[in-house]
Amino acid sequence: MSDSDRRKHVSFDELTLHYQPQVAADGSRIVSVEALLRVLKPEPRLMTPADVLAFFEAPEDAEALDWWVFRTAARDGLRWPELTVGINVSAARFRDPGFADAALAVAREIGADPRRLEIEIVESSFIEDFETAVGNIDRLRAHGFRVALDDFGTGYSSLTYLLKLPIDKLKIDKSFVDGIGTIQSTVIVQAVVALARALGLKITAEGVETEEQWRFLKIAGCHLMQGWYFAKAVSADEITRLVEARIAPRAVA
Repeated sequence: MSDSDRRKHVSFDELTLHYQPQVAADGSRIVSVEALLRVLKPEPRLMTPADVLAFFEAPEDAEALDWWVFRTAARDGLRWPELTVGINVSAARFRDPGFADAALAVAREIGADPRRLEIEIVESSFIEDFETAVGNIDRLRAHGFRVALDDFGTGYSSLTYLLKLPIDKLKIDKSFVDGIGTIQSTVIVQAVVALARALGLKITAEGVETEEQWRFLKIAGCHLMQGWYFAKAVSADEITRLVEARIAPRAVA
């Protein structure tokens, strides 16, 4: 089956976005949310986001999916003017010299404030053209967008990305958080946090699932926490309920 044939078997009507809160280090409030792809009605062929992505392998289809996610998340974000919305964007978009201008045009069309949108570069994606990527990031940041490096430590060349990309935030991958308690992961997390703070970057720890992890990461110096210990990814309506009720994910400790 060709890519184009496979694409016909998945429509955007079958997809939705859920949003996972990112909370202040003390657990007292939701600061931002990350948009995550979900299937509306899971079935054998479509159970996980990875299943969905398999139908969007062709470059034109992957681009269409990126823009659908961007538009949907930006539109949903209008409901939460006090929150920042993190939107995952594949490295391929950053190879397009016109990406930043197109993103700004979409935000203006929707009425979204770029200062409340954070573009998350998936670190496991490969950036081939750093000059074009930096140009896009510079233009995005000039218009108020924030740029984060997602899944730090799992991809091609993390330190090279930190050296060459003018980002605002670093997100520590769940695999390192899972290992807190072992010497290797504990030392790596402490070193990454120290490095990021020295570079003036905000730090989000992903995959926080226990109180012990939370307390360690807070002491280590992470600014934001994201994970099941605080909240799973939920629908946009549920985020609205949490925001309106001013529900604290965890008591200050």
